Amino acid sequence: MFKYLWAGFKGALLLIAIMYAMKYYGYAGDPGYLDVYYTVTVEVNVIFDHVMAGFLFALSGGLWGVLFVFISNPNAWKGMIYGLLPALWLWVVVIPYTGGEFFGGFEQRALIQPLIFNCLIWGSYLGHSVSK
Repeated sequence: MFKYLWAGFKGALLLIAIMYAMKYYGYAGDPGYLDVYYTVTVEVNVIFDHVMAGFLFALSGGLWGVLFVFISNPNAWKGMIYGLLPALWLWVVVIPYTGGEFFGGFEQRALIQPLIFNCLIWGSYLGHSVSK
């Protein structure tokens, strides 16, 4: 089970790196998990907030990875399909909790980005990592 937790955690770290690279090159703003963090807590220090929110995001990726233990014969393709669950959670619970609309108001970016991040990147990484 630790293998699944670790694979999900590392997959989320990969997403964090991609999100900050997108921010650095001007393709995006702050990572979305900061909105969730600021919904629950207050701003303390910019660096501390980014580190703590990133750690909690990676931990949640690990916890989602643990649920993948119930998938028989895991592989990258099954991981991509499994990535739909966290994407659905994001669309139905997280975005409305932070003040947005269900499914991000069906805006193109709000629909495509979770599919790319959760299915294509995180899910395939998770499935590939635990299949070894």
